[in-house]
Amino acid sequence: MMKKYTGLALVTLLAMAAIVVSSCGGGATVIIKDFHFEPQTVTIKAGETVTWKNEDRRNHQVMSGAPPVMTDLFMSPDLKKGDSWSYTFEEPGTYPYHSMTGAFLGEVVVEE
Repeated sequence: MMKKYTGLALVTLLAMAAIVVSSCGGGATVIIKDFHFEPQTVTIKAGETVTWKNEDRRNHQVMSGAPPVMTDLFMSPDLKKGDSWSYTFEEPGTYPYHSMTGAFLGEVVVEE
């Protein structure tokens, strides 16, 4: 009986360790609220992911570039309140982005 519980405990610990390791990846989260990005600038490493989460009462889209210079690197779908969208940045550089309306701006800095 003791062997059974020891085995079960070991399996549980291994599963928990796997969850912790998988959640230790880098990246950043940007909150969309009150018509701004918070934080406005995030810094990540190449290969990491930025997730935008809409906590505003209105729908928003996130697009690469900054008016008047637009790029086609990424464009989120229409994000309703509570929705999230992610993009992985593979190359080092500075990537400006804006809301679909152009009313507010943000920036992703990607380091090597």
